[in-house]
Amino acid sequence: GAKRAEAMRVWEYCGKMALRAWGLSRFSRRAAMVFLAGFLAGLVLVFIGQEGLVQNTAFLNHDSLEGIGALEINRQRLMLYSLRQRLFPAGLLVLASAAGAGGIAVCLFLLWSGFCAGTLLSVLSLRYGIRGVVLFVGGILPQAFLLVPAFWLLCGWCISSGLKRGGKTGRFSVDGGMLVLILCALLGGCALEGYVNPSVWGQMFLLFQI
Repeated sequence: GAKRAEAMRVWEYCGKMALRAWGLSRFSRRAAMVFLAGFLAGLVLVFIGQEGLVQNTAFLNHDSLEGIGALEINRQRLMLYSLRQRLFPAGLLVLASAAGAGGIAVCLFLLWSGFCAGTLLSVLSLRYGIRGVVLFVGGILPQAFLLVPAFWLLCGWCISSGLKRGGKTGRFSVDGGMLVLILCALLGGCALEGYVNPSVWGQMFLLFQI
């Protein structure tokens, strides 16, 4: 009887883990589609209106990039700026989840993130070709290795967990542990963006001096 009860508990645990993994996989597919929709919207906007948005403007032109490349970057201030830029939307997502609007907030966040990425990449590629793509990649590395998974996990947390009412204490501890992990990843990503990315960014600007 004891062995059978233990086996049942193991099967129940495995079933819950499999169900949660399936739910995470389904969320990842849907989230990727939402992000891709925003990304394509940014591409289409720039390519359709490239005359007004790119050719006749100074946005990310050669002179502006040279000015950026010549700046003396205060890495501590850059890290503090990065903290504000990353923690503010993360806090909004958590608050929206607590208010029961996590799904809407995640959808808007993914759409806007995709749109911004698509817009910047398309402008850089139109102006500089493959060098623009390399510059775009250099602008998000190495911090993207921590920030992207952190926000992806946070979006999944807002959808699947949030701050569920009526949950068990154990569930709250699991959710709290996930938030701590996400926060650590965000802080690490901001540190990389403030102290490491300027060096990478500087190397990328050498492409425009060739």
